[in-house]
Amino acid sequence: MMSLLVSVLVVGVLTCGAWADVITIDGYDTDWGSPDTSHNDPDEVEVTLQGYDIDWTYAQWDDVNNRVAFMMQTIAPCSQAYAADFIEFLINADESGATGGSWHGSVGADYMIYWEFDGDEYTAYNPTSASHAPSFHYWNSGTNNWSAVAGLGANDLVIAWGDNGGVPGYSIVEVTLNPTLIGMPGKFTWGTYLHNGDESADDRSPDTMDQRGYTPEPTTLALLPLGLAGLAAWRRRTK
Repeated sequence: MMSLLVSVLVVGVLTCGAWADVITIDGYDTDWGSPDTSHNDPDEVEVTLQGYDIDWTYAQWDDVNNRVAFMMQTIAPCSQAYAADFIEFLINADESGATGGSWHGSVGADYMIYWEFDGDEYTAYNPTSASHAPSFHYWNSGTNNWSAVAGLGANDLVIAWGDNGGVPGYSIVEVTLNPTLIGMPGKFTWGTYLHNGDESADDRSPDTMDQRGYTPEPTTLALLPLGLAGLAAWRRRTK
């Protein structure tokens, strides 16, 4: 019995340990030191407004808050000087190009996080915010367009931007999402798109929207507390 409990505990620790990170949505990237995946986006020639050129993208599973987290980093600080700026995080939950929509030159987008890039720096916004609220959409095959998901709670979607106090010389946008909104797919692909309002220097990364992202399987999430509870019960009985 003890060996079984230890096995369950060890498996839970090893499996969950791969995601042992907490992401705080605050406009600082100090908690992004060990992302699950990252992508270096090239300095594209057509992007002349460097603050709107995506430099890196990151994905991370926050195993304490049970959230999927994404971050986009620009080459230079964003001034938000352009009208109608916005950012999108696009998710292909089933990794299929046959389902979902074709968006910004990529196929298979099933879900989209949308935010008008005009909120205050270092301020977290959610769907219940009085202003600058982000929205979450699914691809509606009936209308061949996006449909907004209503009734989201404050913890379902949180987003913020910042430039880390101005020291590194770039800006970031980071977001966390309730994974049940995309069906807890285990693994998926995603990408982000940064729009410059009336300017032409938009950017997306990766260009094929195929960066890997992960959510743990529901059974994996249950292993660690099960092992700990079983071990505690065994210790009580031995005493």
